[in-house]
Amino acid sequence: MTNVVVLGHGGYGTATERNLNMLVGAPEAFRFIDFDEQDDLTVLQQKIAAVLSGLEENAQVLFACDLTGGSPFREAAALCLLHEGWVTVAGLNTAAYAEMTFNLDLCPLELAEMAMETAKQAIMVFPQKE
Repeated sequence: MTNVVVLGHGGYGTATERNLNMLVGAPEAFRFIDFDEQDDLTVLQQKIAAVLSGLEENAQVLFACDLTGGSPFREAAALCLLHEGWVTVAGLNTAAYAEMTFNLDLCPLELAEMAMETAKQAIMVFPQKE
């Protein structure tokens, strides 16, 4: 099973957790981290280490970050370089997170790819231009 660590700026992690709890219940194998305004990189690294320490040895991990290139993304990507099979994805939406909760049997890369496709399909404008 893939463990999903959702992290981002401000209250992104906990807001995503609240959102998913409302829609699909408490998501199994999900962890949530906020990179708050007062946090520096050391604090962020400590928060990530604390979450990872609660996982089984050789756990599969998918980091889901709010945006590409930010500190949460860079820290997650650096960990992926050290752990074969770990993956970082950024920019997902609620539809993608909800779909992920039902597909945790996928490996991290497959789960990330499925989530990206779901996120793309969920984007729309209403009313649509004729």
